[in-house]
Amino acid sequence: MQANATVQTGGAGTARGAGHDPGGGTGLGHRARDLLLRAVLVMVWSSGFISGKLGLRHSAPYTFATLRFAIAGGVLLAIALVRRSAWPGWRRLGHLAVAGVLVQAVQFSSIYVGMDLGVPSGLAALIIALYPLTASLLAVPVLHERVSRGQYVGLVLGLGGVALAVSENLHLDGGHMAGLGLLVLALAGISAGTVYQKRFCRGMEPVSGNAVQLLAAAVATLLPALLAEGFGVTFTADYWPALMWAAIINSIVGVGLLYTLLQRHGTSQVSSLFYLVPMVTAALAALLLHQRLGPLTLGGLVMATGGTLLANRIRS
Repeated sequence: MQANATVQTGGAGTARGAGHDPGGGTGLGHRARDLLLRAVLVMVWSSGFISGKLGLRHSAPYTFATLRFAIAGGVLLAIALVRRSAWPGWRRLGHLAVAGVLVQAVQFSSIYVGMDLGVPSGLAALIIALYPLTASLLAVPVLHERVSRGQYVGLVLGLGGVALAVSENLHLDGGHMAGLGLLVLALAGISAGTVYQKRFCRGMEPVSGNAVQLLAAAVATLLPALLAEGFGVTFTADYWPALMWAAIINSIVGVGLLYTLLQRHGTSQVSSLFYLVPMVTAALAALLLHQRLGPLTLGGLVMATGGTLLANRIRS
């Protein structure tokens, strides 16, 4: 990643040394900010399983997804109009809509329906954590990205840590098969969507572009919400915080961070962060829902963290 300004230092040092970062111009400053963006992305994405679980207590899954996307898209649309943001042409508009439907509608509505059918949150997180492998495999032929041997080792190590961490709470039976199929569909959605985004939506205007994607996702989930669920929702004091968190933090902040990092780094580097999502989700569930973290979960956390650090080395 290029710094905005390069500071040359000699053996005796200068008045503006390598640690000086008045405007974020040194590689060190950029690296620190990049690390922060990655950490926030993991936290925000992990919180989506919590907000979704809480929201499904008061709303049918497609209905919850539709409201989430519509609120988030409406907020960004208003901001884009006030800021007079540039709007894409018709061809780019179509590409943005496709990416939005895949990343937002297909992924999250499928996760919600899968969990509503009884798939445990840990298993849902595990399946979505396969995203680094599937996205990297798609990126090789589509984007011609190169994945190093060390990155592949890190990806596999991270996957093993994820499997170990969630294995304590896996309870499968025949009734979960439909839910598992939907989780696989969610995995396909985010994998294909992020590769499509990087291939066809490079340099999109972030506010208007995300508004288009979220509103397209809302339209895509509205029909099943109306026909299959009758737009089933009970607006209570407990429902609003979960819905607004999912809309503003998960949809706007989370996806915005994902696309920002995808524009700066390769798909395999960014996607490897998702190995940490099940671990952070488990930690949030323990903190907020008082769920116990067992020894396998803690061991898997260490293993997945090591794999992520290996696969996700920052390149300046």
